[in-house]
Amino acid sequence: MSGVLTIATNHDTSPASSRLEEWIQAAVEGDRAALEEVLMAVERRIFTFAWRLSGDREAAEDITQEVLLKIASHLNRYRPGSNLWAWIHRIVVNQVHDYRRGARREWPLEEKANAPGYQPELEQRLSRLQQALGVLTKKEREALILLDVEGYTSREAAAIVGSLAITVRTRAAHARRKVRQYLSRYYAELGEQT
Repeated sequence: MSGVLTIATNHDTSPASSRLEEWIQAAVEGDRAALEEVLMAVERRIFTFAWRLSGDREAAEDITQEVLLKIASHLNRYRPGSNLWAWIHRIVVNQVHDYRRGARREWPLEEKANAPGYQPELEQRLSRLQQALGVLTKKEREALILLDVEGYTSREAAAIVGSLAITVRTRAAHARRKVRQYLSRYYAELGEQT
């Protein structure tokens, strides 16, 4: 494997984030256009997070719609100045759990895309990574994604999943070890790391 796939998302403190806070306040006060702006601003990131948790594009689309409805109807419960994305991610995690309970089926580990610019090597790497994530328990997968992909601290991630920070760190460590072990079948250099 040439190069390492690294994904990190920092918490947004940009001017766009303060604009989002303004839209939220206006939406809570009844401004429908502001509510639409809020929902459009968060939709893509919600979808991406739901897809990462579920491993299923169609499920992620359904989950995203449900989360957007919940945000629209419960926006008044968000505390201005607190971590908006932690609040949203908690809703997504709950919705993924609800969806899994309702679906009563196995979720596919990968989705093939025949898009322009298709790169078979990258597709193979992503497929293997998705398969590796498939060997994790749901709690390990949540911990790994919240810490290593979304960039939350263990304390923030613990608040999102309703657990202790040490538990989230332990789950993420177990998840990393399982993913590394699974991928070492394909990439010998991962087996050398301990």
